[in-house]
Amino acid sequence: MSLLTLYHHPLSVCSMKVRLALEEKGLDWSSRIVDIVREQEQLEPWYIKLNPNGVIPTLEISNGTTEVVTNSASIIRFIATLPEGNSLSPTDKNDVQLMDKLIDLADEIDLQILSYARHPSMEKSEKILDTRINKSLLLAEQHPELRNNYLACAARSEKNKTFRVDEKHIKDIEQKAVESLSFAEKKLNGNIFLLGDRYSLADVIWTVVLSRLDLLGYTDWVDGNRFPLLGSYYQRAQDRKSFTLAQIQNEWWDK
Repeated sequence: MSLLTLYHHPLSVCSMKVRLALEEKGLDWSSRIVDIVREQEQLEPWYIKLNPNGVIPTLEISNGTTEVVTNSASIIRFIATLPEGNSLSPTDKNDVQLMDKLIDLADEIDLQILSYARHPSMEKSEKILDTRINKSLLLAEQHPELRNNYLACAARSEKNKTFRVDEKHIKDIEQKAVESLSFAEKKLNGNIFLLGDRYSLADVIWTVVLSRLDLLGYTDWVDGNRFPLLGSYYQRAQDRKSFTLAQIQNEWWDK
């Protein structure tokens, strides 16, 4: 059996996706918290060497050799392929294609920009991004072998600063989100879960997406008013034991 170590942060939405997949799969895993708020630990050289993009989460798999998987969508798909634990993937080819489409639609909703844009303290979120940019540029000078990685990290944070106050960009993200929510709503017609009566990886990622939209104040989207089937689905998702075990956040933490 493989030893799984997840590098993550409790408040990271992408980390939540992976934690929920691990809990629903029923696997044992080790936790390594990476401080992305105060210490910006994801920018430390040891972590950049582990995940060249300098983002979380990262899953490390040890089984004689060590394998590393990055990007939350890729990680949850990898988790579903492991032979141990519960099945999170359908066997029918058409259902697999539908699951992949639902995962992609959820993953394409830019929750990071929406989170920065709708954070209750714009000053604090600005400070976090500025600290990230400054540390990236400093480390780029101190570690020339990782310079390109650090410059990419700085550029990404600069882009987040720009886009989070760009009303047109935010509206575009919201419009795409509504289109994806509408698709998911249709798939719940007559179904308990997105693929029918069986919980799958699509439910993992959509549970987290709905929880983050809930936290960000898109109440009309998640309370059953605009999308009644998704509203009921989201309530059922919160009742699952895994929702608590995976520390899915749908309320603001310390601002």
